[in-house]
Amino acid sequence: MRITKWIGLLLCVPVMATAGDLIIEGGGKTQGFTRFWEDYERCKAREEFTPVRGEYETQEEYRRRVELLRVGCDTFRRIENAYIDVAVSLSYEVDEARFLFALPMTRGLRIQYDTLVWDDFPKFIMKLPRDRWHVDDPTPKASTYKECTLRNASANKAFISKIEPYRMNSWRGCMTYYSQSDEIGWRREEGAFFINDVTFYAYADIGAARRIRDMEKNLVYRIEGTLLVPEQSFEARRVTVLNKSSGDRLIELKP
Repeated sequence: MRITKWIGLLLCVPVMATAGDLIIEGGGKTQGFTRFWEDYERCKAREEFTPVRGEYETQEEYRRRVELLRVGCDTFRRIENAYIDVAVSLSYEVDEARFLFALPMTRGLRIQYDTLVWDDFPKFIMKLPRDRWHVDDPTPKASTYKECTLRNASANKAFISKIEPYRMNSWRGCMTYYSQSDEIGWRREEGAFFINDVTFYAYADIGAARRIRDMEKNLVYRIEGTLLVPEQSFEARRVTVLNKSSGDRLIELKP
């Protein structure tokens, strides 16, 4: 039995889901982002509300009742140790014996992968490497894109032999700006670093690839980190390609 060619020809693009589609577990709750937002808004309303003192309520009783409304909303603003599971859709290149993985991106809730990749664009560069980076013509500065370099990627050797960056010639990966300088060819704009998507190769021989294919319906990207409700963002601190049925971790990305 062989994996048919169409599996290898699938174009791998980042999984794009809306915030309403995501189920987040954190703070003792398992619910969509909209429900976390509603919890936060209700807490803010309680915090800002000043009730009328009751006719038969002592000053001390009233003070205690108001204090209960002022307990704060920190536990609703910031949800630590949360996680999101997003289904994996496999893309396998048969001739190269490798999978192409793209970490999920979302609308309405921005997942931040900053802790998982290096900002390794140099501050100065004599010549823009157009053979390795995608470079927009500068007007007045050059937008430059290259692969995102993973900080710490480990693989389950029973399935994956190695992990490598996915190099592309497009508006993908990590991005910064360069401006021409008289002293040196190109100077990078300070603090400019943007992550458009995080994509990488995971190599697996045909036998291992078939085993991974058979578990596809149970595979998820488990994204662990902190949910920041008012900012509508999720700070990822670890991503695992996980088989929820067996508990096998195929790939793990960490800071």
